[in-house]
Amino acid sequence: MYTSPSARISAAAYRQVDLNSQVLSASPHGLIGLLYAELRSCLISAKGAMERGDVPGKVRLIGKSMRLLDEGLLAGLDMQAGGELAANLHRIYSYCLLRLTQANARGDVAIVDEVLSVLQPVMDGWNEIGNQARA
Repeated sequence: MYTSPSARISAAAYRQVDLNSQVLSASPHGLIGLLYAELRSCLISAKGAMERGDVPGKVRLIGKSMRLLDEGLLAGLDMQAGGELAANLHRIYSYCLLRLTQANARGDVAIVDEVLSVLQPVMDGWNEIGNQARA
């Protein structure tokens, strides 16, 4: 189906406004949830780019995933107050960063799948904490 360039630009602008609204109204817990959701979306899209042979898309999406991990999730850890949990998350995020670097260099979809499978229990646990807090 054909979508005109102006329609794509309008849709992208709308998505950006929606994301900005979500960020501005989110709790600290919700902000981490948004980071996880965007990270998951980027990783899935990176897999698609790799499968299509879209090298620029793969590089952009894996790079964005790595920034979300490094500048968002890793940087947000409070190693003093977080104790063992923060240390474990630091190890998981650091491992995922290493593996994404390898996935990018090798163009290996299986590594992106591995990163998703490593992060999924953390994301699920984070969502469950949010669900319990709302109940």
